[in-house]
Amino acid sequence: MIRKSIIWSIVCLSLMTGCAEYSQNRSHHAVAVDTRLQLGKAYLAERNLPAARFHFQKILLAEPRHSQAHLGMALHEQYADQPESADRHYRMAMRYGAGDDTVRVHYYAFLCEQKRYKEAKNLVADRVITDNLLTESLAIKSNTGSYSRCGESSQ
Repeated sequence: MIRKSIIWSIVCLSLMTGCAEYSQNRSHHAVAVDTRLQLGKAYLAERNLPAARFHFQKILLAEPRHSQAHLGMALHEQYADQPESADRHYRMAMRYGAGDDTVRVHYYAFLCEQKRYKEAKNLVADRVITDNLLTESLAIKSNTGSYSRCGESSQ
């Protein structure tokens, strides 16, 4: 009787230890993804495109449905003058990050930059984008000299 009790105790402790290790590995994974995301964004801001691409790709290998990594890749491809690939990543970011206004604003700006005004208008027609996010997007694009408002020419 005592032997069975000891054996069951050992089995239960083993199972609990395994669960704790899984949880710890999962939290390390989340930290690694967040770190790579921050690094990718920082390299993208510095226009270090190869380094940014490296980190975003690593995230997508681990989590293929990570909307922010797809957004990072879309911006990378946009800056690298690869509009078809950028559009594909924007669409994936929109799919996996449903409701993320940041993704929507960047995609809106991309569509305007590509002179796809009807698609851009449809994108904002089905969901209201806050003025702050839209202003931020326009500020980003006006630094490149692309346009002042979608569909209007810049000065």
